[in-house]
Amino acid sequence: MRRPVRLPGFALAALLLTGTHARAQSVEVGLFGGLGFGGSLISQVSNAEVPLEAGVIYGGTAAVEFLPTWRFEALVMRQESQARGVVPGTRVHVHVERYMAAVQQEDRAGRWLIFGEFMLGATRFVPAGVESELWFTLGAGAGVKTFVAQHLGFRFEARGYYTPVSISGRMYCGPSGCLFGYTGAGTFQGDISAGVVFAF
Repeated sequence: MRRPVRLPGFALAALLLTGTHARAQSVEVGLFGGLGFGGSLISQVSNAEVPLEAGVIYGGTAAVEFLPTWRFEALVMRQESQARGVVPGTRVHVHVERYMAAVQQEDRAGRWLIFGEFMLGATRFVPAGVESELWFTLGAGAGVKTFVAQHLGFRFEARGYYTPVSISGRMYCGPSGCLFGYTGAGTFQGDISAGVVFAF
């Protein structure tokens, strides 16, 4: 008696093999999540450096090809973090918003697309209950993409940023702690992320 042919398994394997070698389309939209780390501010009360705690990041990207292997990309991201408050033992929630424009170049290495990018944009550090301005930011990133189908892939990336920070001082006290404003000459931050890419 002949064994039944396992078509679903063969079809899935064929999809993965052909999809990973399919060329990405001219427009890519992505969603990602990961971990942000680094960065510090200077307390205007104690004049001491106050590090930002590592926290979850999430955001999205949109990229358009303008030359073969070259893309313009827009990135929007948010990081949830905390900083030490004025009162010992307290923490103040700080979220970091980032809005970046990038030029990205990619090369193929087998099933993978290896890419690097240079970014310009703005970052906002927002302690809970305190307004803050956007500050100019430089960034760079590198990562890989792989496509499991013509219109669906995955992206893994590491990024680094430099932001000259200057946040005006304001008193704020809440259930999570107190702060009296932060200032700074500049701060370095980084993140690692993984996400899904939709290509058109």
